Amino acid sequence: MVVIVEQGEVKIVESFGKYVRTLDPGLHFLVPVLYNVKRRVSLKQIPIQIDPQSVITKDNVIVEIDEAIKYHVTNVQAFVYDNQDSVTSMIQDCQSNLRGIIGKMDLNEVLNGTEEINLALFDSVKHITAGYGLSIDRINIGEISVSDEIVNSMNKLITASRDKESLITISEGKKQSVILDSEAKASEMQIDAEARAKQTKIDATARAERIKIDAQAEAERIRVVTEAEKQRIKEINQAVQESELTPEMLQYLGIEAFKHVVENNHNTVIMPSNLTELGNIPAMQKLWEATDKK
Repeated sequence: MVVIVEQGEVKIVESFGKYVRTLDPGLHFLVPVLYNVKRRVSLKQIPIQIDPQSVITKDNVIVEIDEAIKYHVTNVQAFVYDNQDSVTSMIQDCQSNLRGIIGKMDLNEVLNGTEEINLALFDSVKHITAGYGLSIDRINIGEISVSDEIVNSMNKLITASRDKESLITISEGKKQSVILDSEAKASEMQIDAEARAKQTKIDATARAERIKIDAQAEAERIRVVTEAEKQRIKEINQAVQESELTPEMLQYLGIEAFKHVVENNHNTVIMPSNLTELGNIPAMQKLWEATDKK
């Protein structure tokens, strides 16, 4: 007649094999014979460990994986009456979905993707177990085991991969060294070219400056010479004007100068075209007459 239901559980009441109601935690009174408690159902979170199962990966490697599940009952009537064994159904669905997930992954992805597998498995079964009156709170992949042959092959592969990475690193280092050397040489050549160009520019500027100075000096020299010659001619003209020489006297002086030129054996003499007219000069005529008498 007296039924006590503890906290964290419920009890199913039936009458002649038919579900009547669910007793919540507390003290309850039932009429004997008419009602009886069919089953106690815990509403607490329940952990279970699933035995390891063999699974084939995408690259045809057989691995053994175990699972740990934490669940609780959400629908007591569906948990008791809708399924003969809701927990077994949940375990079977988890194992089936795990095979499907692992079958799409390579061995390396399986070994390195435990968290991804947990999330994918949880998403794939959480809606299915709702029909069993259960809710999976968490599902974890445990140990992943492979055969010794696979382990040895993986070790060899890892070693080869490390050797490959080492060679790549060395090659990259050499490549970077060659690049740096080339860049250094190119930079040195550029600096030398810039220095030569700068020196050439300086030399050209210096030559231009020297040419400019020489040209200025030559111009100054010509100016000075021209001024001197101009002054000399000016003084000669002034002296001639002040001497009061007659044209006949000037002609005589020219003949005397020409005579000295002729007497020099080292000179080539060009006779003027008007030499025959010299006889018309009175002084010249007397000179010639005196020479003839002598």
